[in-house]
Amino acid sequence: MRLADSLSNPSAPLLRLIKTLERHGETVCAQVEPVVVHPAVATDIKENRKLSPDEVAELVAAYQQGSTVSALSERYGAHWQTVDRHLARAGVAKRSQVKMTPERTAKAKKLYAKGWSARRIGQELHVCASTVNKTLKRAGVKMRPPVA
Repeated sequence: MRLADSLSNPSAPLLRLIKTLERHGETVCAQVEPVVVHPAVATDIKENRKLSPDEVAELVAAYQQGSTVSALSERYGAHWQTVDRHLARAGVAKRSQVKMTPERTAKAKKLYAKGWSARRIGQELHVCASTVNKTLKRAGVKMRPPVA
């Protein structure tokens, strides 16, 4: 069986499979060697996390009690889209994601007038710079040219 010959970076489940096959007498031609990865390449890859029905029920209850999708994602070790799909399957009505209330928009306008960048304002308000830009434009603020 040639399972890992074509894989340069075998996953943990594949390595477990190879070991299991070898224990049962199968001949496995697997050349698994350490791979030197460039530091710029992402190496933090998560395996799919299957939630049990009890965990899904807990997740739904926690969301209905006010937890955010991102907090639940971290708590259960699942991607935010997976959490979102579980909520949709359970028929849960999603809360709106109003990031920029009128008060926050007013604060953003004041900070922008003081010379703050959209990025810095976004960090202050815990939103993306693009959200700040869109909000300021919609509020009629004349935007400065971008700095290179």
